[in-house]
Amino acid sequence: MELKYGKQLDISHFSGEIIDLFLCAGNHEKRVFTAFDKLSPNNKILKAIVLCYKQFDCTIQNDNLTTVLINNHNHIYEILNEVINKSDKEEINIFVDYSCMTKSWYYSIILYLSNKEISLKRIKVYFSYTPSKYSPPQEPKPNSEIEPLPGKYVVPTDKPKALIVCLGYEQNKAEGIIEHLDPKISYIFYTKPTLDHQFEETLESNNSTILEERCKHVVTFPFQDLLYLERELTSLYFKLKDEYSVIIAPLGPKPFTFISMLMSVKYNDIDIWRVGSGSNINEYPREPFDQETFIISEVVWQNNVITDAIPLA
Repeated sequence: MELKYGKQLDISHFSGEIIDLFLCAGNHEKRVFTAFDKLSPNNKILKAIVLCYKQFDCTIQNDNLTTVLINNHNHIYEILNEVINKSDKEEINIFVDYSCMTKSWYYSIILYLSNKEISLKRIKVYFSYTPSKYSPPQEPKPNSEIEPLPGKYVVPTDKPKALIVCLGYEQNKAEGIIEHLDPKISYIFYTKPTLDHQFEETLESNNSTILEERCKHVVTFPFQDLLYLERELTSLYFKLKDEYSVIIAPLGPKPFTFISMLMSVKYNDIDIWRVGSGSNINEYPREPFDQETFIISEVVWQNNVITDAIPLA
């Protein structure tokens, strides 16, 4: 299927909608079911699945909601295959709450839909993120994984590397991937303003050295404005692509990661890298910012569609 378009929506859009499949991830965070709780009273959710990293105690009693232990990406593909192959509709709606998902899980969903040949006319996917309240950063864990996100292979070229890094508020993450990749040029993105200014204040303090060293190549973007972010990334990509191999390393908020993933589908030469600590990660409670604030994108995949733009307005 081909990615036709994307646009940002408000949560008020969802009233009387039929959602064929709802996906979220279950873990220790307090925002796991915030989107589900908001949607379920006023919309018809036919099937809801909580993807789990390990055994997870579901606190919601709902006949349409089940938990599935995910050991590899094939399990996610099987879930999507089952819903898509059994549907007798021309188009279906899928809601993906990626707030608690690992990068590789929602990237797998995006790549699956982009590469899959199916009989449906159209699949509409709502990608939703629940912002969290501020919690102070913990002592950073050592970087044990600096590598491309699995699922997509970008053919190496002899061009020098251009690295686009989105900062998080923990220390030492960005320096690790810059040293590892040794790009000829690097650009720094980070969120400003944020919903809670403590995030940006902590980020700027913990990343003061790298921000000072690369002050000419720093781009800020509003946390809730995905169209602005997409335009900034697209403009930079076209500025760099002829001379450099473009790599994006999203270390910061997940909406940046999501937009980067969509761009890597549209522009095949963009590579997405991750920096992590393996299973030895810092765990945060991630209480929802409130019960009404969500960052939602409607993304449409359609058969036999060729498009030159992915507007997110």
